[in-house]
Amino acid sequence: MSQGIGVFIIFGLLILSVWSIARPAWAFALVNLMFPIKQVLQGFFPGLVVYGPHLSAAIAVIAALAVFYKSTQKRLTVSTYFNPVTWCTLVIYFMITFGLIITPARESALNMYKDAIPYIVVFLFIYPFLLSDLNELRQGIFVTVMLGCVTILAFFLNPSAQWAGGRLIVNLGQEYGVSEFTSNPLALADTGGFMMIAAMLMNFKDKGRLGILFTVAGLVLGLGLAIVSGSRGQIIFAVFVSILMYPVARRIRDTKQFFFVALSAGFMLLVIALTFSFFLEGEAARRWTFNLVEEGTSDRSERVMDAIRFYIANPAGWLMGNGTNSFAYFVGHLFDYPHNIVAEMLLDYGLVGFGLFLGALWCTFKYSRAMVKIWGEDPVDRGTVAAWIGICLFALLVSFKQGSVIGQPTPFYFWIILAKIYFDELKAARTREYAAQLEAESAWGSGAYDPALEYREESYGRA
Repeated sequence: MSQGIGVFIIFGLLILSVWSIARPAWAFALVNLMFPIKQVLQGFFPGLVVYGPHLSAAIAVIAALAVFYKSTQKRLTVSTYFNPVTWCTLVIYFMITFGLIITPARESALNMYKDAIPYIVVFLFIYPFLLSDLNELRQGIFVTVMLGCVTILAFFLNPSAQWAGGRLIVNLGQEYGVSEFTSNPLALADTGGFMMIAAMLMNFKDKGRLGILFTVAGLVLGLGLAIVSGSRGQIIFAVFVSILMYPVARRIRDTKQFFFVALSAGFMLLVIALTFSFFLEGEAARRWTFNLVEEGTSDRSERVMDAIRFYIANPAGWLMGNGTNSFAYFVGHLFDYPHNIVAEMLLDYGLVGFGLFLGALWCTFKYSRAMVKIWGEDPVDRGTVAAWIGICLFALLVSFKQGSVIGQPTPFYFWIILAKIYFDELKAARTREYAAQLEAESAWGSGAYDPALEYREESYGRA
């Protein structure tokens, strides 16, 4: 039966790949689900383990073809990509590249950088061009939730899935008799958090009953995946962001709406509680014992403190940093890093790199506030904006406890999408306004001027 499911998944992905080329929002979803899809396929077909990079490359090619197709349809926006968030990010990655020359941990840094190049290319130079407006972002998030539900179910039904150390993982080494070679539970938890936040904050009322179905399914399966992955931080951050952003996602105008929002929030909290009670038991509960929580927290805290001590002890690196992955040199372990983006930026790239990070963060915050203010009147647009802001915040919080900017440009590529969509919409609004002015001038010259023409809503867009 498992082989039958695997074959069905293969054929489904082949069809989906062709379908996505002409539908960039679907290609956007494939990129979002790249890591869990790859792990699911390798679980059903262990022989694909050696082709892991090729599977990622295949999704990258599909995304690139979708961008090319979009350009042929005259729907590709490029100028809005070059916004302050993008420029800060690109300069940071220039510093990372330059840091390979000056780093005392050159071997470690070079290996990490070479492994990361494909993901840097995909997430910084292909991913942002898949979307050009809020409607495409809404469609992309919905498709991600929809395909994500199918992917998570395939993970739960995976014949190679097994419990190990309180985590449900895919045993990728069974083909070679190596039990230590497993799937990455952190990548699965990231996907679960993305799914939960999107499902809880998006307003899918334009999707009818299908929207209700995937709201509940995305919330339950996304949170469930995060729980069984054993990644405590992602679970806490996803729940925190979902609750924090829920009042932003639902506009309250009067008492009636207040009670409706309160009722829907109560229902969501009930679903979250039931999901915890169902998934957080047995092996999954082991990760939440006091000793393991304390051990994980202490390890992360010690890494951050070590990075700060190394930074203070090396004044030559205060301004420009000590070089890419210098943490590995100071601790004496290859490929080691602080697991905290603030500590890493300060130690490796100094006050300049840290300032660029803060600049990108500030611009993202500023654009987020503006988007809620501009598109907050429409409940569907408001939910889309709130969901993506929540995902940006979730990615930032996760970067405080895991990952390295060398390995994957998180949270920057989420921030770039937000900034690009913001400027895309403003540019489109100005274009509509200019077209309306030309139309009004033409009507005035023909003697058929209508004063109401200047003020009609579609001339200015929702902005």
